[in-house]
Amino acid sequence: MASQIRRGAVLSYATVAFNALTGLLYTPWMVSVIGNDYYGLYTLATSVINIFVMDFGLGDAVSRFLSKYYAEGDEQSANEFLGMVLRLYFGIAALLFVVLLVVYLNADAIYARLSAGQLIVFKRLFIVAALYSVVSFPLASLNGMLEANELFVKLNGCNLARRVLTVGLIVVSLVMGAGVYALVVINAAVGLVFGAVKIAIVRRDTGISPAFTRCGELRIREVLGFSAWTMVVQIAQRFIFALMPSIIAMVSNSKEIAVFGLASSLESYVWTVANALNGMFMPKVTRVLHGDSPEENIQALAVRVGRIQLLITGAIIVVFAAIGHDFITCWVGPEYDTLWLATLLLILPELVELPTMIEGTALVAVGRVKERGLAYIVMAATNLVLGYALSGPFGAVGACLAICVAYFVRTMGMCVFYDRFLGFKLSSFARDTYADWFVPAAMTVVAGLVLSHVLPLAGWSRFVVEAIVEATVYCASCWILTLDASNKERVARLFSNMMPIGRRRGAIDGPEV
Repeated sequence: MASQIRRGAVLSYATVAFNALTGLLYTPWMVSVIGNDYYGLYTLATSVINIFVMDFGLGDAVSRFLSKYYAEGDEQSANEFLGMVLRLYFGIAALLFVVLLVVYLNADAIYARLSAGQLIVFKRLFIVAALYSVVSFPLASLNGMLEANELFVKLNGCNLARRVLTVGLIVVSLVMGAGVYALVVINAAVGLVFGAVKIAIVRRDTGISPAFTRCGELRIREVLGFSAWTMVVQIAQRFIFALMPSIIAMVSNSKEIAVFGLASSLESYVWTVANALNGMFMPKVTRVLHGDSPEENIQALAVRVGRIQLLITGAIIVVFAAIGHDFITCWVGPEYDTLWLATLLLILPELVELPTMIEGTALVAVGRVKERGLAYIVMAATNLVLGYALSGPFGAVGACLAICVAYFVRTMGMCVFYDRFLGFKLSSFARDTYADWFVPAAMTVVAGLVLSHVLPLAGWSRFVVEAIVEATVYCASCWILTLDASNKERVARLFSNMMPIGRRRGAIDGPEV
């Protein structure tokens, strides 16, 4: 399965790169074509739906429990579990239909400030997006099934193909004058097509056969308990970025809200890139936990994956710290002079959080979701208190500082749980993962500072040259000073998977990540 993880990672990063590119280039073009008013109505329709539509922790439950049953060789329990989860998915979908129908029928009263024409457009967009959300909701379980069976190449391949096809069809439709309705219709149609593709993959490539028999009360309570605490985590995560604009509006002004919105958008791109590997290691972690010497093997796996995550996450954060101010000036103009610092505060915690991904996965695998939920509740509360206190005097920068502190509090709390329930040795992990990374990071920052004083260019040309030099310095210094022979071999194999043509069929895979 090492090849599945490596190739799946390549496809995942390709999807991330495409999403980032479309976010920076395609989205502004699309808004200019359909107009700000129509884009605002589209955003309103989808945001209202997103308030109610979440998987309530069932997606993580599918991946966790299927991986557990497969590691134990208990296929019957896996199929009975899937039957129960699918019934839950269909039940929740029915409730979502009722809730969204109520919103639709009361849209005139809820959005009384919209004009008659705007209400017509909103309701048409809303009904298409809502029906798609309800119909596709049970299909969310397919991702967990594919992850548990380690079919990462097909899963991530579907996700990339879906995104490319959706954007391509929308671009063609808008060029042909289709208007705003193309956004929801094409997204729904392509989503359902790839849902059908995933169903076909599950039926053909896995032994999954949901058994709709009566499950024991103990299993139902276990799954619902897991899902409930996972839902708490999801709500706490939404609490961070969804609530902060309202806090800023209470104590500051609209410009600071705009700065925060841009900073959170940039943070989401960084998070998506750095978090691309997440979800691929649940089956492997579960097998390690059911094998010999689980604590030692989890620690070793955590260091191997953590070093890779640090190299990727560190590259983005260090380069942004060095030349991000020039990027901000080129992207949105010098009037957003605080955006660089605000964004940096949002992404700094990822230097600690993402390299500990394996421990987080292991904590879920052993069922300690209550503890994780408690850490996220503390994070949300910290963010609320500090956000209100700091957003007034410092605006968006204060809001981002509150989130930064809240994230670090959460990560430190999680490390306490890793130590208590997994035997995680934090000092050993920090030494083995971070010690030889700081020199390349410092060299990259120094190179950026030197460039800022000697480079005689301006605008995008200046930023492009800076980015190339910074990336070269970081990659070269990490290759020489950070990566050992085995890690260099893994990197080489990862890039070789980007060019599979000519690779001998049936070749022996190298060591796992």
